[in-house]
Amino acid sequence: MFLGTQAQIEDIFKLAGWSTAAELSAVSKLETIRAVLEARGYSEAPVSTLLLDGKPPDLVFQKQLNTFAKRHHLRIWRRAAEHQGHPVWVSAATHDIDIDFLPETRNFTHIIDPDIDKEREKVIYDLAFTGRLTAIALVDRPAAPKLSQNAIGDDLRTDGRLAVLILKDR
Repeated sequence: MFLGTQAQIEDIFKLAGWSTAAELSAVSKLETIRAVLEARGYSEAPVSTLLLDGKPPDLVFQKQLNTFAKRHHLRIWRRAAEHQGHPVWVSAATHDIDIDFLPETRNFTHIIDPDIDKEREKVIYDLAFTGRLTAIALVDRPAAPKLSQNAIGDDLRTDGRLAVLILKDR
């Protein structure tokens, strides 16, 4: 969870070396195929659209590892709530560790690291390094499932805690 303005979020991710993702289009799909075939990175590679409460993310950031198969990425949604005058944003972050082909859909998909807490820590460390955070807290969520699966059946593990990051004014 981020507490801050959209401009603060965009600034801190840029400072931390994260880039935005291209829109899914024929051009971005072609560039994705080229990156895979050439075994190289594509720093603006599109991410699939995932919905929260029926809405697509407001912001998407990623950090490439010089190969399309491995990257860090997150989607961020603006919530209606505010906390002490700060806009509230929630996020889902994953670390792509490989690519797989799904014969049933005739499409490629990323395999993600099942220990999703490591990606939460990656985001926290990257953003803390910028010096643009006022506070960081890990909030226990006892009702959050500790083991689940993604849409293609891969296991996901977590301690269930939520990272709350308060962003500094510019």
